[in-house]
Amino acid sequence: MSATGVVAALEFEAQSLGTRRHRADGLGSLRDGSLLRVSGVGGDNAARAARELVAAGAGALLSWGVAGGLDPALSCGAVLLPAEVLRPASADKLLPPQRYATCRMWRERVAAALQPHAPAAGALLTSALPVAAADLKVRLFRATGAVAVDMESAAVAQVAAEHELPFITLRVVLDTASVSLPGSVMRTLEPGNAGRSGLWRAVALLGAPADWGALLRLAAAYRLARRALLDCARRGDPTAATAGQGGG
Repeated sequence: MSATGVVAALEFEAQSLGTRRHRADGLGSLRDGSLLRVSGVGGDNAARAARELVAAGAGALLSWGVAGGLDPALSCGAVLLPAEVLRPASADKLLPPQRYATCRMWRERVAAALQPHAPAAGALLTSALPVAAADLKVRLFRATGAVAVDMESAAVAQVAAEHELPFITLRVVLDTASVSLPGSVMRTLEPGNAGRSGLWRAVALLGAPADWGALLRLAAAYRLARRALLDCARRGDPTAATAGQGGG
């Protein structure tokens, strides 16, 4: 059976899947043989990572990590196993969004293993730009019905569709619908800053004293979300995509 390829935008998301062996081609190999690429933030980076995984032999794709909540009912640490991923077709609001269905059999198996978390199965919105402001989250929830937003899953889903591979995304809510992320955090998450050092990120955050209160609250949310990702990796066996599980 072909290995599952996992795309995680950030290093802490990847680390929740366990130790990995670094390969000569830049990919990581998890203990179960799954392949992993830490892509950096954004759709272009995620698509590039997904294509590298497919070229390396991945027979299924998993988008893994955190998301921002849009549904006010979702708390920090809530687990999402979306039935579909949405992406705006263009800047023209008259056009319907692109829709990518996730693999039902794979998704339902993972959801059954994670029942203590009662994973939400609604739609996930992928945005080309960071969604930081609480008022924007409210508008997006009303306009799309999506329960959460990320910046990578639709790109991974598109690559899976192009190659007719099974695809799911597992996301954990980091910032809830009522939370506005501080500007210093959003600057560190811009796709163009993906290669910046940890020191640069620390200076960027500490250099904005007005954001320190929000950063402390976000740090607490990060610990909850990271714990949930670790638990999902341990309980759900999310990288085990059964042979023959097509989309839908």
